[in-house]
Amino acid sequence: MKAFKFKLDSILKLRKGAESVAQQNHGAAGRRLETALSELAEAEEEQKRFIDKLAGVQRASFRPVDREILWNAFKYQKDLCGRLGVQVAGARKELEEKRQLLLAARADHEAMLKMQEKAQKEHTQLAQQEERSMIDDIVNARHSALQLLARREATQ
Repeated sequence: MKAFKFKLDSILKLRKGAESVAQQNHGAAGRRLETALSELAEAEEEQKRFIDKLAGVQRASFRPVDREILWNAFKYQKDLCGRLGVQVAGARKELEEKRQLLLAARADHEAMLKMQEKAQKEHTQLAQQEERSMIDDIVNARHSALQLLARREATQ
């Protein structure tokens, strides 16, 4: 019997490649989320420093210009935190989308692997069946030859 050859091997390779690409995309989305979270944490820390500076300026004697500069810097930092928050939300959404695509690609690849396993099992069973049939044929042929030989000897 011929060696096993999976007829859908090219599709299996495509799905394996698609899963690999989906894993890479998911990893990249995860890194983008980590970067966005890191930037947001830095911006929020800077915003807290501005709050502390503003509180210190208000307790001490200050010039209105100094307070105005700090206030504008604080407002800018607050806006930056808002923009980064939106960016983090978008990165989370993208990560979830990439995760769903990865799960779908993995399911497709596993389905093809199961089909290959099933075809391999069927091939093995067919080969065993052919082997049993061939052994039965050999045994029957030998038995018939021995019976024929025994009849010839009996007639002589």
